Amino acid sequence: MLYAGVSEKNITPDFPALLSGYPLPKDRYHEEAHDDLKAHIFYLNNEETDLVIITLDLISYSKRRVKMVREQIQKVCQIEPGNILISATHTHSGPVTGSVPFLSDNREMYPHYLDKVNNLIVEGVKEAKDSAFPAKIAMGKGICGKEQGVGGNRRHKDGPADPEVWVTGIKDSDDNLRGVLVNYALHPTFLHAESRVITADYPAFIYEYFQSKNPDLVVGFHTGAAGNQSSRHFRTGQTFEEAKRVGYAIAAEAERVLSQLTYEDDVKLFATHAELYPEIKRIPSVEEARAQQIEAETRYKNSVKNKEPYPVQRTLECALIGANRMLSRAEAGDKVMEGIMANSPFEIFVMGIGENRIVACPCEIFVEFALRLKKESPYKNTYLASTSNGYGSGYVCTPESYDEGGYEPTVSMYERTVGDAIIDKALELLREN
Repeated sequence: MLYAGVSEKNITPDFPALLSGYPLPKDRYHEEAHDDLKAHIFYLNNEETDLVIITLDLISYSKRRVKMVREQIQKVCQIEPGNILISATHTHSGPVTGSVPFLSDNREMYPHYLDKVNNLIVEGVKEAKDSAFPAKIAMGKGICGKEQGVGGNRRHKDGPADPEVWVTGIKDSDDNLRGVLVNYALHPTFLHAESRVITADYPAFIYEYFQSKNPDLVVGFHTGAAGNQSSRHFRTGQTFEEAKRVGYAIAAEAERVLSQLTYEDDVKLFATHAELYPEIKRIPSVEEARAQQIEAETRYKNSVKNKEPYPVQRTLECALIGANRMLSRAEAGDKVMEGIMANSPFEIFVMGIGENRIVACPCEIFVEFALRLKKESPYKNTYLASTSNGYGSGYVCTPESYDEGGYEPTVSMYERTVGDAIIDKALELLREN
């Protein structure tokens, strides 16, 4: 017999928080909240095993914080830490959750806020467990991609993309929908650096779509392999209207899928994980990094001067951001490794719900790796949740992208072997379970 519980907690900061996600402006403190940031909690129990899925409307949640809150949940709720999946939606319009943005050290800018978030997560898990009800569950997928003007590859307009909308539904014994978990591979960057408004970005409108029909429904979001996926080539603007259009399109497809699923009330539950020490890329010398920065700056300025299309300018601007960041790392020397190593080892995590599998990794991983995972998984229903159970130091890119250059491979601290190593480890876990 399956039991489930759901809860939702407001984690919007109550102070003027520096917003994370963009390097400039450096004084991007929030002035208002368009929508509240939430922790969404889903508790599952089959009378043998407890599982918890937590999604946070934050850019990331560090490995250290994940360890702390898992231990708190174990103490209060008697749930094994290894059975708890904690994921960030990766909004670029939420508070800083690590050090000052774009500094690679191991300090926290807002430890008091993160302590509060931890406490709210624990409260939410306890509430979900204490209010658990006889339940049934199902998972399925739909499609919402560039044909709908949604998502796509930000490096190359016609490059690899993943249009799959994965959705998990939790119903009670009276057939009422109580919980929804959506997975989609798209950077939450509709609101850009000039915005000083807190928002979960387009996932907020996925929540709104469902909750406008059922205010008591708890809706969470897993960001897929969005390392090279964004709205850059497909949006008409970086506005709330565009975020709503995309969020509603994804939610409508998720709703359609939910209506066609067959729900089960007797499912096997398990979680397993393995550690992976990623191969770290060599930090260039100051001279090398400065030469790369000059080249990136020249290319971007020429693009602006020649009035190239906005997506082209933005891609080159991001490449310059990456070059600037790598120059800062080169100038920082050995000190920068402290922050990078705090994210190691990576936790490669697999959660099983019946014949459904959720694979989680801590980094911003390119979509090609998720496509490989889905193709080679022994389970038909498999999806990847990124920025989960900690946060790696940025992007995990394809070997080809390192040869091409650009923002993500420039700023990444990982070698070209790491992406396939993650998927190899995940597939190993899937085949064992």
